[in-house]
Amino acid sequence: MSSVWTEVARRIVAGVGVRPGELIQIRDHAGRFDVLQEILLAVEFAGATPLPEVTPPEYVRRMLAGAAPDYLSRWDFHRQTWMERTDRIVVLQGGELGENDLPAANLEEWRTATHRLTETEEEAGPLPFMLAAIPTEDRARQLGMPLEDLEAKVLSALLVEPDELGETISRILSAVRGGRFMILRSGGGRYELRLTLGERPWIPDDGLIDEEGVKRGGVVSNLPAGSIYTTVLEDETKGEIHFPRTEDATDVLLRFERGRIVEISAKSGANELEAMFDAHSGQPRRVSHVGLGLNPTLRTPLGWTLVDENMAGCLVVAFGENRYMSGENESSLNVDFELPGTTLEVDGKVIADAGALVV
Repeated sequence: MSSVWTEVARRIVAGVGVRPGELIQIRDHAGRFDVLQEILLAVEFAGATPLPEVTPPEYVRRMLAGAAPDYLSRWDFHRQTWMERTDRIVVLQGGELGENDLPAANLEEWRTATHRLTETEEEAGPLPFMLAAIPTEDRARQLGMPLEDLEAKVLSALLVEPDELGETISRILSAVRGGRFMILRSGGGRYELRLTLGERPWIPDDGLIDEEGVKRGGVVSNLPAGSIYTTVLEDETKGEIHFPRTEDATDVLLRFERGRIVEISAKSGANELEAMFDAHSGQPRRVSHVGLGLNPTLRTPLGWTLVDENMAGCLVVAFGENRYMSGENESSLNVDFELPGTTLEVDGKVIADAGALVV
């Protein structure tokens, strides 16, 4: 086992703030036992008990294809007890599930069960939550590169320590703090989306969930880290925004009125994008949050949102659930779309110009 992954495991456990005596849920969506083993050991070394849930994409696909609908409808039965006793959560993201050819009825039963677990999680805190990008063969194949090349690009970003990110985060926070309105100019400046911050705070993500951050609403962290993000007043977003790509859709234009997407157009994949939103409960067509990447080790996009959204100057717009970051939108959807080359203004001050930080 590479000592680098041992160090990444230490970084994850320190970042999520594991304490002796706690129960730490490890949701393995990557399927790399070598990495999972290092993280389980790191939790044990910290004096806590790991609770692994091994559900990589291929496992879930086989489960949904072969398990009885009655079982899937109560998939959360024992997991509810786990959730009620869990102190912190670590999620290892690898490949994507892909839902196009899965049995629709089974998928719906499983989604409903997982949404109930999310509700229990929300009622419990929410809990400190670390989402880590773990390179896998499936992800590397999707990105068109060998796994060793993907690891080389991601590992250095995973290992950036919080104090290395602190100076840039502090500088950008000073520039946006107190702002009440935000404009995103996308599509080469042709489209403008107006969002209202009101009193919503910007929250830094330096990869460390500490007591001070929790008080500000920062109970969620990503690795790679290095960003700031904020929720917005849910009913006031208006205008248009352009994404080069979202999920399987390309050249996407979303139009908003009164905080919700009211029109979707795309060069390809518009129907699939509509179906994605329609498949979720609550308010999936509202903006969950807006984030700005600040990690200096990430210079070129990979095509993996969890990594790319932390690239310095890259904006991300998320949709759906945001109560875990002190917002007021409930939804079974929680998805991030990156916005490379976009301009961010806060109260008329340009923070990022066409994807480049200018403050």
